[in-house]
Formats: sequence, C-alpha cells, structure tokens
Amino acid sequence: MTETIAFDFAEVEDDVGDDAPASRESTLEPLRVENPTRPALETLARDQRELISSWLSGFSSRRDVLLWSHEATVATLGQLPPEWHVDRLMSLSELSSLLVVEEERRRWIDEDVLLSYERAREWRLAVASRDLVPACQDALRRVRWSAVEYADDDDADDPTYIDVDDQEAPAMRPGLEETANRQRWVVTHGLDGFGGLEDIVETWIPVAIHASYGELDEDLAAAFWSERPLRQLFIHRDDRAARFFRESFLATEFLPAFNTAIEQVADRAGEAISGGETTDHSAVTYPST
Repeated sequence: MTETIAFDFAEVEDDVGDDAPASRESTLEPLRVENPTRPALETLARDQRELISSWLSGFSSRRDVLLWSHEATVATLGQLPPEWHVDRLMSLSELSSLLVVEEERRRWIDEDVLLSYERAREWRLAVASRDLVPACQDALRRVRWSAVEYADDDDADDPTYIDVDDQEAPAMRPGLEETANRQRWVVTHGLDGFGGLEDIVETWIPVAIHASYGELDEDLAAAFWSERPLRQLFIHRDDRAARFFRESFLATEFLPAFNTAIEQVADRAGEAISGGETTDHSAVTYPST
C-alpha cells in the first residue's frame, strides 16, 4: 500500500526551479484499443486517468475535494491510506494548492506563503506522481489476473465484444458500484445537513453503517444523541462554520471507514457485464469521444 508522504512546499519550489515549463493540460491521447480482452482493466484504467486529470486540474471548493476523495477511494480500490484523504483536507496549505478559485485559495492561507497557480499545479503534479499514480497501479495489480478475458474467436462471422463505454461499475464489479453509490449518498446528505435528529439516527447512520460494512464507529449514533453541539452543526444550519465542520467530520469519521470497506469489497466482488454482451460488425473506437 502507498505510504503517505509529507510534502515540503519550499522543497517543491526548489525542485521545480525558475526555468520550469508553464503549466498546461496534457495533449497526449491514451492508446485506443478495440475489443479489449480484459475490459474490466480498461474500465478501471479509464476511471483512474479521469481521477488523475481532475486532481491536476484542481477544485472549486473544499466540498469538491471531499467528493473527489471518495471517488479516489473507489478508483484506487482503497489503495491510498485512509489518512491520506484526511491529510489533504485538513492541511490548509495543501488545500490552498488544490483550489483554483482565487477567493477560495486566499481563504485558507496567508498571502505571503500562497503558491502561484503554476507552483500549485506543480505541487499537484508531484503528489500525483508520488502518491496517486502508485495507488492506481496497486489497484490494477489487485484485480489484474481475476479480470475475465473475453475473446472474439468463437464465431468469426459474428464476433462478440464488450463495449467498455457501457460498463458503469468500477472494474466491472457491480458490488463495488453498489457500495460506492451508497457511500456517495451518505457523503452528499452529510454535507447538506438534516432537518432533524430522526433523519440522522433512523436513516443516515444506518445507511452509513451498511455502506461501510460495519467499519463505522459504533458510538456515532449515540454521539449525535448525547452531544448537542455536534447535532446542531448538522441540523438546520447552512452557514460557513457548519459546512466546514461537516466536511471535516465526514473526512475524519467516514472516509477512512469507507476506504476500508472499498478495499475489502474489491477483493470479494465478482465481475459482471453491464448491458449484456453485444454483437456488432462495425468498427469500435475506445474510448469514445
């Protein structure tokens, strides 16, 4: 599993140097493969490329970073350490380098230590190189030989192929998709807050327990009942302080449990085809544009 790396912002600037090239998006197109023999790996690799690209592009808000962190948990099959996401979200200096909206960037850090947009992107590139890409590689290794191989040699006149663009489940594992959707529901509703304690105790926490396969802190429901300040920040409040607290609470209390659940499900979920097998004699372009 990838180790969490502590980054020194000054060190990143020294490594880059004054003659670093201007930040830009990659213009290199990925290899296009027709009828991949292991479409589950193609599906996973596609999701991982999108994950890396969105990280490098930066985010509009801390909420977006949190939502991305959950997507990263899924796309890496839980191979980033649980504390990795917490560190990114709770470090104000790192957060300022993840955001691309000027007002948001300046909210988290003093002007004299705020990285320029170019330096911030270089920092994101360093983190992707040292942490994110290796975690994606570890994830692919976990499923590489369990991925089902599909060949077109059964009927040369009517070849069968799997349309990767129709595969919605991560690594073509419906169990992972179901778990990820349930976790996403929990995170989104937690960020938005609730109308009453009944919503939390009767619905939200039980769904979260299911979404984490029981990895969630067992005292969480009791905490909402007994700690009035905690529940007040989740109920009938939408001010900046409440939103910041909910983001932090989800990052520290929920993301690690969800990460563990995704890692375990990835090892146990079976592969299945979304939309069924398709026969077609026309050329297939992957990925589609």
